[in-house]
Amino acid sequence: MTTTAKLFTLGKAQAVRIPARYRLQADEVEITEQDGALILRPRPRTAADVFARARAIARGAFDDWQRPAQGDAKPVEPLDP
Repeated sequence: MTTTAKLFTLGKAQAVRIPARYRLQADEVEITEQDGALILRPRPRTAADVFARARAIARGAFDDWQRPAQGDAKPVEPLDP
């Protein structure tokens, strides 16, 4: 299926308004040029990306957290009678 999209200038870059039906569930894309066509693919997320995002979301959330006092461990009852 072919769809037409508008090109526009954004600062010193050229941009394309992607129709909603082609919305990508990604923050970044990889752009490849192949036979004169531009191909957009969601950029694969690495483990480092996931952890960096989690740190950014939680920034400051645990600033006042303190490790609970460590007490004596209670013996565990055996499972067999």
